[in-house]
Amino acid sequence: MRNHDPFIDRLSQSAQPVRRVWPTPWRVTGWIAAALPCGALSSWAFHTRLTDWSQPDATIALIALLLSLIIAGSSLAAAFTLSIAGRKVSGMGWLLLLAGVWLTLNLLNMSSSRPPAGAGRFGEGIHCYLFMLSASLPMMLLSVIALQRTRSLHPGKSLALAGCGSAFSASMLLSLCHDTHLHMIDFLMHLAAGITIVAITVLVGRRWVRLAQA
Repeated sequence: MRNHDPFIDRLSQSAQPVRRVWPTPWRVTGWIAAALPCGALSSWAFHTRLTDWSQPDATIALIALLLSLIIAGSSLAAAFTLSIAGRKVSGMGWLLLLAGVWLTLNLLNMSSSRPPAGAGRFGEGIHCYLFMLSASLPMMLLSVIALQRTRSLHPGKSLALAGCGSAFSASMLLSLCHDTHLHMIDFLMHLAAGITIVAITVLVGRRWVRLAQA
């Protein structure tokens, strides 16, 4: 029989102590505490005004803002949980329900009045698109760093959920400097920015989050 002692000795010398990861609620709290200020700073160039919450029917916009924060935290919690081997994600149905409620509120909040000719609504939509992308850049980086700590057996799903967390967090920041009413083109650009954020997170982060091949 071959002597495996030298091989075992080499493995023992190269082994690193295992560091226990924080509980998921603490990881989500730490991410939010770091990501929101960074996102606000990175999008400052596109910050033109503060939301006037005294406008009529601003309650719907405020509820949608709070829902964005809840959905972001829930998505991140699911991403962090899924990245740990043996853990199963629960409550995905509630997460989808909250996303549906958020979408419904935004559709209800869409202004029925048509924008005047030459008002540049498409340009405003592009401005919101760029705001969300710039706000999400540090968020996506923090998400990849957090997931790279544990890696994941399901990197695509973990990164997609983390990307949703970044997208809804960026949407929440946008709500703080946006009209309380929406227009169709404007809201479509919000959705396009969210899809872009999720896609970038998955494509760029997969290399760093997937488990190394043996």
